[in-house]
Amino acid sequence: MQLTVTNLGKSFGTHEIFQDVSFTVAKGEHIGLVGVNGSGKTTLLKCLLNPDYADTGMVSFEAGLQAGYVEQGFDRFGPEPVWEFMFQANQEILQLRRKLADLEQAVAAGDEEALAAYARATQRYEYLDGYHYETNLKKVLFGLAFPESMWQQPAASLSGGQKTRLMLAAALVSSPDFFILDEPTNHLDIVMMEWLEQYLREFRGGLLVVSHDRAFLDNVATRILEMEGGRLRSFSGNYSRYLAQKEIQVKTEQAAYEAQQDLIAAEEAYIRRFKAGIKSKMARGRQSRLDRLERLEKPVENETFTLRLPKAPECADRVLILDHLSAGYEGRVLIDKADLILRRGQKVGLLGPNGSGKTTLLRTILGEVKALGGEAKIGNRVQIGYFSQSYERLDPEQTLFDNFLTEYGLTDEQTRSLLGGMMFHGDDVYKKIGTLSGGQKARLVLLKLVMDGANFLILDEPTNHLDILAQETVEAALELFDGTVLVVSHDRYFINEIVDRIWEIEDGTLQDYQGNYEYYVTEKARRRQQTDAERAEEARRGAEQAAKERQTEAEAKARKALEWAEGAARREEAEAEAKKKKRRLTPSELQKRLDEVEMRIREQDAMLSYLDQQISVPENQMDLALSQSLATEREETAAKLDRYMQQWEELLEQQDEQEEDTAPEA
Repeated sequence: MQLTVTNLGKSFGTHEIFQDVSFTVAKGEHIGLVGVNGSGKTTLLKCLLNPDYADTGMVSFEAGLQAGYVEQGFDRFGPEPVWEFMFQANQEILQLRRKLADLEQAVAAGDEEALAAYARATQRYEYLDGYHYETNLKKVLFGLAFPESMWQQPAASLSGGQKTRLMLAAALVSSPDFFILDEPTNHLDIVMMEWLEQYLREFRGGLLVVSHDRAFLDNVATRILEMEGGRLRSFSGNYSRYLAQKEIQVKTEQAAYEAQQDLIAAEEAYIRRFKAGIKSKMARGRQSRLDRLERLEKPVENETFTLRLPKAPECADRVLILDHLSAGYEGRVLIDKADLILRRGQKVGLLGPNGSGKTTLLRTILGEVKALGGEAKIGNRVQIGYFSQSYERLDPEQTLFDNFLTEYGLTDEQTRSLLGGMMFHGDDVYKKIGTLSGGQKARLVLLKLVMDGANFLILDEPTNHLDILAQETVEAALELFDGTVLVVSHDRYFINEIVDRIWEIEDGTLQDYQGNYEYYVTEKARRRQQTDAERAEEARRGAEQAAKERQTEAEAKARKALEWAEGAARREEAEAEAKKKKRRLTPSELQKRLDEVEMRIREQDAMLSYLDQQISVPENQMDLALSQSLATEREETAAKLDRYMQQWEELLEQQDEQEEDTAPEA
């Protein structure tokens, strides 16, 4: 086992967070840790990383195991550039590089012991994939949206979301045997999430991840641990399988608890009735059995808030009209010439990579950012309710109580009742808004949407900081809402449940998909295949046209070459005949001429062999123009060889004639 946890417990004062937590993680096992906010998930991770933080129990990692950890909000950067920060992430690889360099020098000096140490270090270096370290760095940086243009940027100058992603990137390349990740999908868009999911699926070590992203847990986890009511329970399979098992377990435990409560009530009624009288002995026996009865704990009922959006007021059928709209900032167009209509009752999910312009589009629709071109028209009687991920509607210096009293003019009793429904009880209502967690602020803004009574909700990441139970509450409210919704979210599960249409910002254009997220994925893949097929067909037609042009050009060159060769051959023959007629060569001149022709024969013979070899190469055969050119050149060379062979034979005849003329008569 890579990790063994035994009877772990942690309390803060009299408040017990969890007790008797025990579990193991085997190599290759990928575990998702789930639970409502405040259930103790992050506290458990702290105990794993620092066992002394726990009050009781034991944490044991496999000997020599290296754990990689990425926590929420981790922010510790110096002046180094992004690339240098990443390069220093795997110190073991860098140390091994220095060690191997030193050992190479020792081996060269004849140190036999160094040779064995060098072999061991090399084996470890190869196991860590040290030879491809820089390549892996680039792969992870690109996967988490750090283009090469950012690599020399100081890491400390990055935004909060970029720093979180960079810490995740550094953890991924540190070659851990075991990953502990706390909300790793925060600040990731859908493309990055899918890349991370693929990376973790291929990771061979153990993984323990805290996440509220249900689609992520479905795609990564092989087992789910649930923290609830201070206890930890294990469920095999991914998140969807956990839900099915959890439902059965809850029903079973509730039925058993209710049956036991009925039994206890009946026994206690019998005891009260007969504890004095003729059946007192039987009553005492039943009391004894009741005292020995192991009481079942009441099933945990996690508190959640109530969210019921009011019926949407009537409005025009065309709620939003994007008329040739261009959105962005001066000098930078993010969305160009969008023409779309959002009708009453439709629920649209707005998707796109980080920085593509989703929030800018929302703010342009709201009139907070001036359109670069065209316009966004709001229909008649449309009332907008806006959820901003920066919680701009909340004054951090006000208390919850004062904020609602001021904005809505409610009575104290009404205000307390509303806030209680959103899980703010007792003195919680007097907390300053600036001290609240992200999830608490989100609940307040959602409550304001209920109070506004809008018929067109524009929501920018409404489920950020909400646990799964709270996300399901928001989903249920939006599903029942009869108004219009335009929502930005990276939560694929949430989008798939809520929307019936997808708008995606892609390469500066707004693409429209008439369906939920599952339909969008399928349709986008189909469109991509269609586009790829069209590009392939266009490339094929272009290649055919280019081949025809090359063939025509090659044929023209071949004709010219043949004409030139034939003319040259005729000229050579004429010159040779003229020279032959002009005068008879002397024996020495004849021998010299014979040597020259023999050399020419050898040259043409060698050229012919070379051309035969080139013609037989498969790559040359695939190039029509080159193949034609080689064939033409071979014909010309063979013709020259024939002419030189003919000259050689004629010269030999002349030599024979001279020898006969000079031979002494018998």
